[in-house]
Amino acid sequence: MVFILSQFKNVLETVGFILLGLLSLTFMIVIHELGHYLAGKALGFKILEFGIGFGPPIFKRVNKKNGELFSIRPIPLGGFCKFESEDEESDSPTAFDNKPAWKRIVVLSAGALSNLVSALIIVTIFFSIFGQVMLKVEHINPDSPNPLRKGDVFLKINGRTLNILEANDAFSLLKKSQDTADVIILRNGKKERITINKYYYTVGEFDEDGQFIPTLVDGEEQTNYGFGFVGSVSIQKISFGLSLERAFPFIFFVVYKVFEILGRLFTGGIGLNALGGPVTTIQVITEASRAGISTLLYAIAIISANIAVMNLLPIPALDGARILFCFIEIIRKKPVSKKLQAIIHTIGFFAIILLAILIDVLKFI
Repeated sequence: MVFILSQFKNVLETVGFILLGLLSLTFMIVIHELGHYLAGKALGFKILEFGIGFGPPIFKRVNKKNGELFSIRPIPLGGFCKFESEDEESDSPTAFDNKPAWKRIVVLSAGALSNLVSALIIVTIFFSIFGQVMLKVEHINPDSPNPLRKGDVFLKINGRTLNILEANDAFSLLKKSQDTADVIILRNGKKERITINKYYYTVGEFDEDGQFIPTLVDGEEQTNYGFGFVGSVSIQKISFGLSLERAFPFIFFVVYKVFEILGRLFTGGIGLNALGGPVTTIQVITEASRAGISTLLYAIAIISANIAVMNLLPIPALDGARILFCFIEIIRKKPVSKKLQAIIHTIGFFAIILLAILIDVLKFI
């Protein structure tokens, strides 16, 4: 009986984490659609409905002033923002396709921008509450001429911001430095800029009391050429202001990594099984939620940035392709046939679905 109750509890926990994963993914997509909604409202677009989830509505409310419908639906797999005559002909001046191309570009881009802004906010909260993985000075060789102190945390090395995803790269950046390195450190909660120099330092180890013990070979002390300190990669608490400051390069770094992976995919550097479809994404978020709120926040921020980048790619059915059609319209001085656009987006939609299924199948195989 105890075993059955235990198994039932595990099943409930698993279902709960999966549901939390679905809700987290829905949150990211709703944020994306909210960007479209707010930009559309600001630029005078007529919006028919803003929906959360999919399936038959379980809650509906109509705004009596403008006729907009807000709905909540039972399947937590995203949301949508429906504009007036978005994919069909209309004479209404407030219809999506009758607005100037530049306004449509702004509205279409606003979804990705919202994801980036939300990722930025989440990363800032993550850093200010849980800290950031950084290189910290643990011990300094007694013969060091450098102005380093125990507890100093490296923020930048030779102008390069050290991110949470590449904290270990700090060692390689220092190793690649010539004779000097221009670094920005965090010391007693304040940023300081210093220059450290390589020198021939005595090789050795530090005991539990922090005492330096030289390494002897045939009774002689050994030397090496470097900066003469021992560091460790660990989580360091930082202020809200510094968290916000470091969140910007972190998000740019994530976006860069997405493009790097896409580049390796097209050049054959990696296969499709290295990517993840919607099932894999939900699995990642589910495992992140199981690991705790900090891991979940981190995963949401990373995936939000990924959603932003992917949606801006010129792939049929995505915002990027619709933006491309707007630019073509500006160049040609007339819009591309709505029928042709609809065909291209429909083909693209089913191609994306099939590709997503294939990627998940390859992933699990």
